[in-house]
Amino acid sequence: MSLHLAEISLAVAADAYAVVIMDKAGWHTAKKLDIPANITIVNLPPRSSPKSLTSSP
Repeated sequence: MSLHLAEISLAVAADAYAVVIMDKAGWHTAKKLDIPANITIVNLPPRSSPKSLTSSP
């Protein structure tokens, strides 16, 4: 996963920033995960709401 993040980091423009959305799989949350300075990780919640965001109340 660290290698994948490094590749994403290289693809991001020098003056830009990347946000990577991940589930909470073990390799996505490992303490040894090397996250480049130009990437922020956003973890999905453990479970999504069963109600669709586009459905009416």
